[in-house]
Amino acid sequence: MLTGRAVETVLSASGWEGERRNPAKQWATTWRRGDGHAWIQGDGPVELEFTLWYREVEDERPDPDTYIDDLYDAASAELPRVVAQLESGALRARLETVDEDLTDGVDYIDHTAWRISDKVLLAGVKHDDTDTPVQLVVVMRGYDTGEQDDEGEWL
Repeated sequence: MLTGRAVETVLSASGWEGERRNPAKQWATTWRRGDGHAWIQGDGPVELEFTLWYREVEDERPDPDTYIDDLYDAASAELPRVVAQLESGALRARLETVDEDLTDGVDYIDHTAWRISDKVLLAGVKHDDTDTPVQLVVVMRGYDTGEQDDEGEWL
């Protein structure tokens, strides 16, 4: 299980600088290293999201719809490079491709996802709403089987 404290320890040891934004958490929820950004989301099991690429949506463009399509295309063009790096990196032997939806309900424009034992690693392009940038992200989170044991605990 990914915990906020465990993720904080790994990020800190890797040279990331924590920025506390949520006083209710016992760990920094936002992180920065150079131009990179990371977010720890959740409480018990947490999700770690790295933003690798983002472009702001500019409403003042002559044709915002064409512009947003261009942003989607540009981010999607970067995705295969990120996927190739993940598939050839330190986790390559543990990545398991499965025939199930691993998006956890998030609507990605394009994505590739793998299981790593009880976790999900996902690289994807997303645009959450009209006021946010188009982003290329890598997400690590727990794998929710959707099943419970005899005591009602989630497996």
